[in-house]
Amino acid sequence: MKSIKVFAPATIANVNVGFDSLGLALSNVGDTIELSVNNTKENKITEIINGGSIPLDVDKNCCSVVIRKMQEALNDYQGVDIRLVKGFASGSGLGSSSASSAAAAYAYNELVGSPYDNKELVAFAAEGERVACGAAHVDNVAPAILGGIILARGMNKEDIIQLPAIKNIYAVTFFPNIKINTANSRKILREKVAIETVSKQIALMGSFVASLYEEDLHLFKSSLKDLIVEPTRSLLIPKYEELKKVAFENKALAFGISGSGPSVFAFTFKKENAKKIQAALEETYKKTGIETKSYINEINDNTGARVID
Repeated sequence: MKSIKVFAPATIANVNVGFDSLGLALSNVGDTIELSVNNTKENKITEIINGGSIPLDVDKNCCSVVIRKMQEALNDYQGVDIRLVKGFASGSGLGSSSASSAAAAYAYNELVGSPYDNKELVAFAAEGERVACGAAHVDNVAPAILGGIILARGMNKEDIIQLPAIKNIYAVTFFPNIKINTANSRKILREKVAIETVSKQIALMGSFVASLYEEDLHLFKSSLKDLIVEPTRSLLIPKYEELKKVAFENKALAFGISGSGPSVFAFTFKKENAKKIQAALEETYKKTGIETKSYINEINDNTGARVID
């Protein structure tokens, strides 16, 4: 194989109850990467579309760093030209660097004959996160590669747990075009949390996982409450409480912050409800002067990284 083109999706991380451990993949928004063998031992970034300030330096770009880590592990330095097309904004809270990193790992693996399975690719993709934001988080890259809903205890293959998705559940993601730096968003989190609050959050996480296996919408809805992160991070997002209110008024099952924000999300049952929530969220921001984008995606297992024409 001389060239390949791969899509990897945007993601929602944390999912209210699983800070730094839960994530899920969207289906119709993400990044596309094209790799072409260049017959050298060096990787080169030839073009980045819609990339803003994403670096072209191969030592600083998450895609080329991921590929180099894979080459080092394989002890096979088959150089590639890299073309990246960004499908959504960096800093949106929808896993921008993760989509690129996941696409790079999946594409290079396919290009060289699939020496790794998809779960093994997660650790390589996490190295892209390390160079992009300083830490090798997997709650975004794991679902970006594998699709569906993922519980990640760590980077090793055995730590990546794929959870079932309830049929006909849709995610509405809403991105207000404001800047929230991930590092700053982490700084405002409380360093100490009451043991009673932690206990309640653990119980909610357990009941959320149970709701997926039991396909219990009532339990799903009652479980997805963020007691630890939302109270502080929501203060950074204009009209957050209004957005939450109108989402629930339009049959949302849950509402929360995607990753570190500023994107927010709502889960609901059936696509017609998702459309109503999307319209209500957009109407809430109509007079703010802030540009917005919103997406509707069904949550299912067939949403991970994939080869495209």
